[in-house]
Amino acid sequence: MIKAHPTDPMLRAFAADELPLPLAVGLSAHCELCPDCAARLNTFEEELAQQYLASPAEPELDSRDEVGLDAGFDAMLADILAQPLAEPLSEPLSEPLSEPTYDQPRAQPGELEVAGQAYRLPRVLARYRSPKWRHIGAIRQQSLPLDEMGARASLLHIEAGGRIPEHTHQGYELTLLLAGNIQDGDTLYKAGDFIWRDASHSHSPHTPDGCLCYTVQDAPVQFTKGLSRLLNGISQHLY
Repeated sequence: MIKAHPTDPMLRAFAADELPLPLAVGLSAHCELCPDCAARLNTFEEELAQQYLASPAEPELDSRDEVGLDAGFDAMLADILAQPLAEPLSEPLSEPLSEPTYDQPRAQPGELEVAGQAYRLPRVLARYRSPKWRHIGAIRQQSLPLDEMGARASLLHIEAGGRIPEHTHQGYELTLLLAGNIQDGDTLYKAGDFIWRDASHSHSPHTPDGCLCYTVQDAPVQFTKGLSRLLNGISQHLY
């Protein structure tokens, strides 16, 4: 059962197209996994539609403006018709023109293979299946081309028993659990959970059985214990 969800203000912002792209993708993927949030989002979209329909209509054009537009259109049409016709070819073409060809888009199956396992991705993420993972210990990370408004997105795969070193945040962090589980403090999160963290949180999440996550950050993390603190000097390259 999904226990962590986006807030109503965040769902409303998504409905109004006000979120940066990485967050919008994460929220869309969560709603595909969570029927309750999908229903709430639909309610907010209907409310926005009703507000739009109830807003004052655009003022109608004055009749004099309409006359001016008609005259301008007539003049443009007359100018087009006055252009000389193209000269016919002096010699026939030796070969008939061939039909244009177009590259057909390749099918993008929705499964991602990593560390010998296959995961089915939400539709909004199905196109991102690049094999270029950064691999450190039990953790694999793949950056996604979704940067916007300072926010960056990635896929994160952690093998069973893997742990992320103790850290806090200089900005916000969204972790959408796509498969597996994550233990963060006293809470065991499962697929579909929408986990929000910020500078008020310090944690070291780990996964008993392995997991695949979609993550968004708008600033590097700050490692707080052990040798991992040596990474703080290059942490801007790790998010």
